[in-house]
Amino acid sequence: MVRFARPSEVSQVAALYHAVWHKTQAPFMPIDERTRRTLAFFVQRMSGLLATTLVERRSGSIVGFSAWRGRLLGQLYVAKAFRGTNVAPLLMATAEREMAKEGIAEAELHCVAGNDRARRFYERVGWTCKGEIFEPVLGEGGEVGGAFWRMTKALCSPNHRDPFDARSTEPSG
Repeated sequence: MVRFARPSEVSQVAALYHAVWHKTQAPFMPIDERTRRTLAFFVQRMSGLLATTLVERRSGSIVGFSAWRGRLLGQLYVAKAFRGTNVAPLLMATAEREMAKEGIAEAELHCVAGNDRARRFYERVGWTCKGEIFEPVLGEGGEVGGAFWRMTKALCSPNHRDPFDARSTEPSG
């Protein structure tokens, strides 16, 4: 069951983030950016995002999480063993619903260019690529522009029936 993270879980979420980021995002980043992304970096980042961090626990461990700031869904990470098990779609649907409750009409995420698997997932769940943008990442000699696909999705009103909601008995249209 997806729920908001507790303060005592920041280190577990950060450890998952660290491991998955280095497997899925690091190959597309300069070596300097990969080097600076230590476990401490991720603990600090997740401490600042705790209020909007959702987690999925299975077998006593956090196996996936999502987090956002404002309209930017900045994190959606799932442990390798749990990819393809519906964890990511559940986290995404719950994050979208919570963001809509905050009054966000259109959400945005930035998918690192080259991570085709992630982009295909986002498109399957209704996100649209709006082109490439560049964000500062640490490169040789300082900050450089890292390429990301800017993706957006119109969020439904909080009253809209969620197709992942177990209480829903009719198929979504």
